[in-house]
Amino acid sequence: MHENFDHLPAESYDGGEQHPDNVDQREHTNYAASISEENVASSRNRLRHIILGLLWAHPMSGYDIKQAFDRALASYWNAGNSQIYTTLKNLQQAGLVEAEVIVQTTRPNRKVYRLTEAGQTELDSWLQEDVPERFTKDEFLTKLFFCGETSDEVTLKHLQQHRASLLKQLDHMEWARQQYASRPARRPRLLEYQMLVREYKEAVLRAGLAVTENAIAHLEDL
Repeated sequence: MHENFDHLPAESYDGGEQHPDNVDQREHTNYAASISEENVASSRNRLRHIILGLLWAHPMSGYDIKQAFDRALASYWNAGNSQIYTTLKNLQQAGLVEAEVIVQTTRPNRKVYRLTEAGQTELDSWLQEDVPERFTKDEFLTKLFFCGETSDEVTLKHLQQHRASLLKQLDHMEWARQQYASRPARRPRLLEYQMLVREYKEAVLRAGLAVTENAIAHLEDL
């Protein structure tokens, strides 16, 4: 479990010219940085598009949207109440959603949001855009990268915690499947693609779990 850093190119100059290997390395570094900046910029709009997508299915209150995040989207995207309500306010100001107050006698009134025609156009436009290349930040893998500089006990702790996190995510996905997948679908085609996303995410989690289990077994055998 030790990483050899000898192969990483060092900064080197010869007669004022950059070494070809360093030029190639710098191009890759700049490319990754540009992709990361693009992802940060696009993530600012991603929540609004997720909410537009949820409202396309049917009108919802802010509470309903938060529940949808918790039960169906938690494995792919998380959002707090303040983010959701701030985004809903911005969407309403932009004319992409409209709100209606539902008066209730035994409960507090509900503010229900629905997509406008402009919101539908915005959602359609986003769905047709190319998906940006994915350079994600992963603190666990970044820390694991440097674990050759610490003890195997510390590394084992990180791996075990990561395993617990993966198992927790898989348990949540199974719970959501049992709770909601068997319900009658008002939009079967929408459900089909939602289940495809779950299948994809579950495969990624199980692949990560297998690698983690192998690494744990290796350290425990030392």
